[in-house]
Amino acid sequence: MFAYAGKILRVDLTTGKVSTEPLSEELAKNYIGGIGLGIRLLMDNSKPGTDPFSPDNPLIYLTGPLSGTMGPTAGNGYAVVSKSPATGGVGEAKAHGFFGAELKRAGYDAVIITGKADKLSYLWIDDDKVELRNAEHLRGKSPYQTDVAIKEELGDYYIRVSAIGEAGEKLSRIACIINDEFRAIGRTGLGAVMGSKNLKAVAVRGTHDVNVANLEGFKEFVKMIHERMKGPATKKYKTLGTPENVLVLNSLSALATRNFTNAQFEGAEKVSGEYLNEHYVKKIVGCATCGMRCDHIAAVSEGPYKGAISRLEFECLWSMGPLCGIDRLDAIIEAMRIVNEYGMDGISIGVVVAFAMDCYEHGVLTKEQTEGIDLRFGNAEALIAIIHKIGKREGWLGNVLAEGVARAAEIIGGDAYKYANHIKGLELPGYDLRTLKTAALGFSV
Repeated sequence: MFAYAGKILRVDLTTGKVSTEPLSEELAKNYIGGIGLGIRLLMDNSKPGTDPFSPDNPLIYLTGPLSGTMGPTAGNGYAVVSKSPATGGVGEAKAHGFFGAELKRAGYDAVIITGKADKLSYLWIDDDKVELRNAEHLRGKSPYQTDVAIKEELGDYYIRVSAIGEAGEKLSRIACIINDEFRAIGRTGLGAVMGSKNLKAVAVRGTHDVNVANLEGFKEFVKMIHERMKGPATKKYKTLGTPENVLVLNSLSALATRNFTNAQFEGAEKVSGEYLNEHYVKKIVGCATCGMRCDHIAAVSEGPYKGAISRLEFECLWSMGPLCGIDRLDAIIEAMRIVNEYGMDGISIGVVVAFAMDCYEHGVLTKEQTEGIDLRFGNAEALIAIIHKIGKREGWLGNVLAEGVARAAEIIGGDAYKYANHIKGLELPGYDLRTLKTAALGFSV
């Protein structure tokens, strides 16, 4: 087969056994793309009723047919599929950057990881050489610190690493997996599945070519896509980035505010993509094979959060900004930096905090339960403080909120369920579905 590597890697963390098997052409054609193939492999390799944190729940890394090629966007992506600890159903998420291309060039369309290592470990894939290595010295480190440490340990800066932080190690149901410093397998709690397996990271180095059937024709297609990427259709991503959505959605009464109490935010101008780019964005970078450059890296140059640096996308900005009633971009950038450090979903974390703020303002949570944190909407310092507690599972409330809003509402009890915004256990995304009817239909199913 062209484009596909034609090989699936299996790793049993319990026994240390590593094996490979061919990817059939029939399977590849029937389930095109990483997520489609991943769901099929999840169904084939798990049993009904398996707990998401069971060693028997497979964690599956996947590449798509374009991964590793010069194709923009899809050429640099990868996906992870498993049973979600947030919903109990299929969990899937994807990320871009450089990791996906490297995994495909190592020769694999999928890596099926089962079992549980007897100590914290990382998986090292060096083309055909695959080994499990000790990662106890990486315990508690952020995904980026883990990335740097593994590259230094293996002596190659160009190795690509996909890793979890402390939240994943402590099985937070909103934990994510991060590669290339800011790129996240963000949703459905897959970082917690990785942590349940005592797997800190997957590191990969690939040196194989990824061939296509008609190279000249493919090059012409890619050239056409790049020309279109220079046009008006992608203007948002190249200029203001996805934070341009802030003012657009606010004008449509579709910017959920203060835990969905309102659909417009009076402080929208202060957290808009326009304001962010004028005052905080320091550089715009691109992923492998993509000429669009949509990564807007923001930095705080003064004030209490001076030195904070983070990539800031719309939904993360929304969740820790308008949804929490906060109109300070310096605090939101710092919050996002901390979220990445612990390895948490930048959407879910804001929904969780907004839930806690709503419970606090309605008397469902007391100041004693928050350990003195004044969890009012608009309190930026409280946002920062509670994120630290959630990331560490520190204290009663930090531990409870790390379970996500659905389970947290059950544990807190009383009227807490009234303020828990989720779909089947997964925190709502950054679009007010009361206004966006078509989106609401999609999310309902």
